[in-house]
Amino acid sequence: MTHGALIFAQNNRSIDYTKLAVYAGNRVKEFLNVPVSIVTDNIKWLNEAYPDHPFDRVIEIPFHDEHFQKQLHVHRELYDGTLWSTSLEWKNFSRTQVYNLTPYDKTLVIDSDYIISSPVIGAAFNIDSDLQIYSKSFDLADWRPTDEFTRINAYSIPFYWATAFVFEKNTTTEAFFNLVDYIKLNWFYFRTLYSIQSPTFRNDFAFSIAIHIMNGKTNGEFATELPGKMYYSLDKDFVVSINDATIKFLLAKKDYAGEYTVAKTQGLDIHIMNKQSLLRLIDGGTGV
Repeated sequence: MTHGALIFAQNNRSIDYTKLAVYAGNRVKEFLNVPVSIVTDNIKWLNEAYPDHPFDRVIEIPFHDEHFQKQLHVHRELYDGTLWSTSLEWKNFSRTQVYNLTPYDKTLVIDSDYIISSPVIGAAFNIDSDLQIYSKSFDLADWRPTDEFTRINAYSIPFYWATAFVFEKNTTTEAFFNLVDYIKLNWFYFRTLYSIQSPTFRNDFAFSIAIHIMNGKTNGEFATELPGKMYYSLDKDFVVSINDATIKFLLAKKDYAGEYTVAKTQGLDIHIMNKQSLLRLIDGGTGV
């Protein structure tokens, strides 16, 4: 049985997700020692800008789809610290096709801003489970409310992170991803049914709904927890430095916009949501 990691990267006018994916892919190689592939809508940019990229397979797919443009909200407000934000095009619809896109029998899928710093998640390749995905999570700035990452709304179903997951190709997971795609194609109906306030399609929501349905709309066992826990910093925080497995942050202070607290992690995989900060760091800056 083959196994490896897959990263999706589709750029918009401000964020080079391909650069993030190259960086994240190198971290996968370093800490997990497994092959890595990329799904992108611009192979030319990948090969010209990053000829030494770490990807064993490069899978190109088109982005534009008239159905999504008409029916899905395709912009999202992204922050860069607490004092600045902008609305950017959100190219995040291809993950529902992962079952057919992956070249592996067992696949670790991660966001391009999910920074591996340990071998912990690699243990998932040896676990007998159709789908492993995080529901438990921890905000590095522990003062912030976490309700939005516990349930998809206050009175609804459990929240699951599509940021990182491992699945094995079989008829069960094929049915699951077909269901996720069906939810995407009928997003207005499902977000109304599950009382989701945001108009923006999110893979997290689609995965959470699909898991709920696969469980027979009960607290079932279709999805199991990935090894470890989903640690994250929001886009209102800054990443200051990454030195091997050590990552330093400036975390937003409670009630003090523009002020931050220094924090450090060691050997933790982190979902770093401030992509602008991470890009500055990759380019040799401090991330601030």
